[in-house]
Amino acid sequence: MAFQWFTIVFGWASFFLFVVLAAYKIHRIATLPLNLRWEVYPVPHETGDKRLYGGSYMEEVDWVKKPRPSSPLAEWAEMGSEIFFLKRVREHNPYHIWPLSLALHWGLYLLILWMGLLAATVFVPALAFLTMAVGIAAFVLGACGTVGLIVKRATDRNLALYTAPIDYFNLVFLAIIFGLGLVSWLGDPHFSQHQSYIASLLLFRPTPVSTNAILFFFLLQAFAVYMPCSKLIHYVMKHFTFHEILWNDEFKVKGSSKDKQIDRQLSCLATWAGPHIAPGKTWREQVRGPLAGEDQEK
Repeated sequence: MAFQWFTIVFGWASFFLFVVLAAYKIHRIATLPLNLRWEVYPVPHETGDKRLYGGSYMEEVDWVKKPRPSSPLAEWAEMGSEIFFLKRVREHNPYHIWPLSLALHWGLYLLILWMGLLAATVFVPALAFLTMAVGIAAFVLGACGTVGLIVKRATDRNLALYTAPIDYFNLVFLAIIFGLGLVSWLGDPHFSQHQSYIASLLLFRPTPVSTNAILFFFLLQAFAVYMPCSKLIHYVMKHFTFHEILWNDEFKVKGSSKDKQIDRQLSCLATWAGPHIAPGKTWREQVRGPLAGEDQEK
């Protein structure tokens, strides 16, 4: 009984830790200094032909005096194509990892959906068949994607140069989770043990559960706590990278919050070391004055 209560407490604690850590990480990212904008065209929030040929609202005469048309739905659609179909990995990655990466990501997406269905099935038993189908798909796709990426990164000499030990650790961690999911499913084809654990969690009702199911959920919950503290938080960075850096083409208004933030950042001392950096000067002074190398020549 004591161990069963521990699994319930650990399950809720991991959930709350995930929420708190993820919220903290998002707050930290959102309050970082402004990044240099790329302004790479075409930008999807442009309307009409401009979105097709890479035009800008700044092409219009007296554009600053006109309402600025924008299509946020098109921007979300473009981000969705990257999140759900890894569009840029397919188009620009020379290492042919797109199928494996897509399998891994969809394994994770379906795993999240499966967890939600397990919770819903506690109150709507008719969802049991759908829950079983989604769970099997999640474990098969996730296992194939993670194992395939580990092998691909280890055997491709060029790709191995870009793979740090932490990347292997993350992939192995996920591979173990998906592998345990497969093992627990083989021993429990209808996920009845997993269902019992989720029911005990939601209803605070200690219930005996198989070792395979408990071990699977324990590792999954540990991963939920680990993920916000790792580079796997990149799923949050999609918004900031795309919306704030890649596609942000808003003009700076004098006295706006962005204008004041830029002014504060330009007042910071440049701590870089290099021939083009004058020590002890702010960024504003760096761009207005002569280069450090020119000072030395004089």
